[in-house]
Formats: sequence, structure tokens, C-alpha cells
Amino acid sequence: MGYQIKNLLSKSVSIISNEGVLAFLQRTCLFLKTKIKARWDRFRQKSYLEEKINSSRRVLVSFVIPVYDRTFELKEAIESCLNQTVSEIEVIIVTDGSPPGTLAVLDKYSHHPKVKIFHYYDNSGNAVRGRNKGILEATGKYIAFLDSDDIADKNRIKKSLKVMERYNADVVYGAYKIKMDNSREINGLHDGRVIESPDCDLQFLKEICVPCQSTVMIRRAALLDVGGLKPEMCYCEDYELWLRLAYFGYKFKATRDVLVTLRIHKGNNELNFIEESDYWKQEALRQYQTRAKKLQKIVFIIPGTGISGGIAVVLHHAKKLMEQKFDVSCINLDVTFGNSINWFPEHNVPIYQLSNLDMRVDNIDVAIATGWNTVEILNQLEPKRKLYFVQSDERRFYTDEATKKLVHQTYLTDCEYVTMACWIQKWLKDEFGHDSEYVPNGLDQNMFFHDQEILPKEKKVRVLLEGPVDIPFKGMKEAYAAVKDLNCELWIISSSGKIPAEWKYDRLFEKVDIHKMRNIYSSCDIFLKMSRVESFCYPPLEAMACGCSVVVSEVTGLEEYAIDNYNALIVKPGDVAEAKMAVRTLIENVELRHQLIENGYKTAEEWTWSDSKRTFAKILKAEEEQLELQAYSA
Repeated sequence: MGYQIKNLLSKSVSIISNEGVLAFLQRTCLFLKTKIKARWDRFRQKSYLEEKINSSRRVLVSFVIPVYDRTFELKEAIESCLNQTVSEIEVIIVTDGSPPGTLAVLDKYSHHPKVKIFHYYDNSGNAVRGRNKGILEATGKYIAFLDSDDIADKNRIKKSLKVMERYNADVVYGAYKIKMDNSREINGLHDGRVIESPDCDLQFLKEICVPCQSTVMIRRAALLDVGGLKPEMCYCEDYELWLRLAYFGYKFKATRDVLVTLRIHKGNNELNFIEESDYWKQEALRQYQTRAKKLQKIVFIIPGTGISGGIAVVLHHAKKLMEQKFDVSCINLDVTFGNSINWFPEHNVPIYQLSNLDMRVDNIDVAIATGWNTVEILNQLEPKRKLYFVQSDERRFYTDEATKKLVHQTYLTDCEYVTMACWIQKWLKDEFGHDSEYVPNGLDQNMFFHDQEILPKEKKVRVLLEGPVDIPFKGMKEAYAAVKDLNCELWIISSSGKIPAEWKYDRLFEKVDIHKMRNIYSSCDIFLKMSRVESFCYPPLEAMACGCSVVVSEVTGLEEYAIDNYNALIVKPGDVAEAKMAVRTLIENVELRHQLIENGYKTAEEWTWSDSKRTFAKILKAEEEQLELQAYSA
């Protein structure tokens, strides 16, 4: 405690001396506000998490409603679920790149205790993704499907449960009543007509698709066993699922009771596939004998959403896993920046706050902590597997011993370990005895490449410094000291902190969005980075990809890609004189500068996300593959 007080006093004196009393008072108020808010948020998060785990055990039936573009119909569908005579229900709604009108309807249910809402920001083209997401998130023993434009009878669940229990069925379905809105006509159908569905088995299903999807209720365990719906089925996905359930021995039973009112209108999805229906029916008959890929819910726990290399790495992994059909989302523990990550390009990973009712913590297959302060939440969750994605020895980021001890404790956590640098893998083994999986970082080739210059390069060599000015170990003061007297044009990028008044520079960029970085790199001849603490040290690799020659301090992580006098000049940490000499050498030696640039291009081309994508996916599939191997051996 004494050390912390001494450290705070030292910082206070420094702020008053450099920025004045007013700045000190403002920063003190912000500090206290942040600390109080952080404690309150942590209390709310823990209370909410406990309540969620307890409430999830009281659900019997989970309605699943995927939606794209519905308004009043969606409201009627939701209300019909909430007004069931059986109270132990939840309603799961999954959007699919939905327009504002649909989202406005859902906003009114965002805090309803029985409603869970999940958002996808892009449109998938059908309801498969939404239904599979609903199956994953459901906490009920049974899943009741409902289209977003249909209306459930208030006794639907009561009647379905009665049939399921009486006949020991796995799949129950029934009659439905037609509701016409005069926008579409079908021979033989009229408003109010009731259509009954007969009992069926596999042989019958091969001839005709019997159950109407909006009347179907299924044991969740059965759906998980066969793998849910197949994403490759763009149409007739429900027909293929019924066939597959029957093929794997699950029992179907019909009731003559009317379970749903079915809307017939010009917006019905089958009209989009009317010319392809025969093809998809045949495809269903070809596919039903094989289970779908196992549904897996992956949750990354992130410390915040502010600009950060570590967060960018997590988002890259999340995006790649989503492309491989994993269900991926992030839990954000810091409300400072909200859940928006506009600085990360093409961001489509759902992000939730744990203290917000939109967040769901049920049925997680793999939960992944991504920083020391996320481990506490990892330990409170109940996933099938727990991973700690260690991107650094975070004790190095703090000066007070109390925080260092808290960080240290997280490395004693009993879970699986994953990391992105060989030095971290060795350190975890040597100090803590942990074996860890190595998932190499990648460089987004579509984001970092030589691009249009912001300003044309002049005869005078242009040097770029990058880093937060207010974090001492990032070495910005040493970097400036190394170049201030050199004959060069100086550009600076700072993600945080106030540039000292005495610094002389030609251009300053603050809090730059990541997708704009390549234009700045491409505009400069030399990139100087003098950080003393790094995990992987991304900026020099990014600069190489954009055509900068690089001078960098020797830090952990750099050995992954940097070679002295091949693609960079590497200097001792904090050595201003050596850094100054290295930059001066590159200013004067044009041939060496071009040599480093060419080799830097080659290095950057070798660092793609492809290997990393395969490695992370392999780790997540490891348990599934092991179970399959055991079953085969038996």
C-alpha cells in the first residue's frame, strides 16, 4: 500500500509540474470516477451472472424465432409465445442483418425477463443460422420453432407437452390454421382453413415433408445429437432435418389440435426458391444420412473495446472462426467505449456486456479469457472448456506490487493455455509448468500493404514514431530524443497522452483507426519503435508490409519475425545513442534502406492468418475429434 501511495504522489507532482493544477484536478476526478464505476460494474456483472445461471435452470421450453424483416407480425409472434398457458418458457429471437424497423420492435422487449435477443450484423439469406443460434442459446429441455410471421396458439406448448409425454415422442407437431392477407392466392386455401398433419416415419417422410415447421417442438438433446440444421441447405433445410432425425431413430408424433396460425402472404420465403424447390428436395434426400457439423458456441472475454493490438488479434481469430461456422461472440467487461469497435475494419463479431440483459452466458462450449482481468469472469462461467489466451506477461505493465500479485495469480488458473509467441510458451512452462498451444499471429494482407501516400515523399527523409506518449515503457520519449537533432522530417502517431510542448515535429496523428494506418506507414521512409515491453510488437511488421525501413528496440516477441541487418536494424532497449546512429545510417545509406524494405516485404508476405486460423480451429475441435476417435476405436 505504501508503494502505491508513493507512486500516486510521484505521478501527481509530475502532472502538476507539466500540465498545471487544473489538469491535475480534472484527471483526479476522472480517476476516481473510473475506479468507482469499475467497482460498481464488477458488482453488477457478478450479480447478473449468478442470476442468469439460476434463472436458466427454470426454463422448460425455448421458442426460437429467426427474423429478417418483420414489424407488426413479429410483435404478434412474440406476444403469442409470451401468452402461453405454460409459464416455464423463454423466447429467443435472432436477427439477420435486420433493418431499423425490425430492430425498433425488438427494442421494446430488450429488458423482458423471458426474451433473449441476439443480433447478426450481416444477412445470411435464410433462417438456418438464426435457428442454429437459437438451439445453441436455449436453456429449455425442448425447442419450439416459430416463424417470425406466425402466431402460436396459447395452448400450443401445453398440448405439445401432453402428446410428447403420453407417446414418449421426440418430435411433436400438429394442425395449423391458415390466415390469408389477400396479397397471395393458393388454390385450395382460404382464410380460416385448418390443415391437419398425419403421423409419419422415415419412409413416409421420403415421400412428403409432413410437419409444418412452425408447429414443431423437439427435444433439444435430439437436435444437438444430429447437429442442428445444415448451413449448406439454402432451402428445404427443415425437410432434411426431419429426415435426419427419423433416420437416427427419433420418434415423430402428430396431434390433431391446432397449434399455430400460419400467415400466407407475398413475403413467404418459399417464393424465393420456387424455381429451385425440386433441386433442394433432392439435396435433402441425398444428405439426411449424415449428421451436421457439431454446433459449438465460442465466447471470447475481452477487457475492453478501445484501440488495442491485443483486441485486434482476438477479433481476427473471432472473424476467422465465424467463417468456419463456429458460433462466436465476445463479452466486453469495460463499458468506457461501449460495444462498438469502429476502428476494426469489417467488424461483424457480436459483442455483449455481461451486465447488460442482451448478454447470454448459457450453453458455452469454449470460453476464452484474453487478459488477466478477464480470468475472474472465466472462472465464474460454466463452459465445457476453459482457455486462457495469454498474449504477454502482463505483470510487466504495472509498477505497483499489489496489481502484479493479482496478475500473477491468474497464471495459476487451472485451465488450458494458448499463446501467440514462442517466448510466452517457454515462460509459461518454465515459471508455471503450463503446457500451451502455440497459435501464431498473422498480418491482414488486405489491410497492410503499400498504398497511396498522404503526402508525397520529399527529398528530406521522413521518419515515423508510433506509440502512446503517456505510457513510459512504450519508449516515445527515447524515440523522440533519438531523432530530434537529425536532418529529417518527423511524423508522430500517438494513441493516448499529450505531446510535450517542446517537441518539434511536422505532422501529428492521434487515435488513428487501424484501416488508415497503411497510408501513414506508406508515406514514411523510416519507422522507429523504441518500446521496452512488447508481446509480439506488431507495428514494425505492419510498417514492413507498407514499405518502411525499420529501426526497433530488442523486445520480446520481435524474434518471431525480425532479423538484424536483414529486415530491420535492432538496437538495445532504451539506448538513445544507438537508435540515433541507426536512423542516421538509414538516412545516409539509401542502398541499405532499400535492402531492408525489400526484405521487409518478403517477411510480411510470410505472416498470414491462414496458419493461425487452422491452428485455433484445430484446438477448438480437439475434444470433438478425440471423442470420435474413441468411438471408432471402441
